[in-house]
Amino acid sequence: MTLYVYFKFFVSDHPMIAGSIREMQEQLLLEYPSLNCDLLKRPHADEEGRETWMEVYRGVASEPSQFIERLKELAFKNDLPQPRRNEIFISID
Repeated sequence: MTLYVYFKFFVSDHPMIAGSIREMQEQLLLEYPSLNCDLLKRPHADEEGRETWMEVYRGVASEPSQFIERLKELAFKNDLPQPRRNEIFISID
């Protein structure tokens, strides 16, 4: 399973958001050792001055719903922008 989480926020909040996401991902790596995390963003802000960022999580060995709940808890704890949209993709065999 690969989980994509995307959200928008104003460019001025960039340094705070980046640090919060890195802290959250470090915590997740401790809890899910096989996890692979990535952080991406669109190249340009939208017409309202908001950036779109995407967190990518690969290699979750446990039940996806449990991981998503834990991710949601940590996102609230770290005051990450809301709403956060989740998309799950699976491998084609």
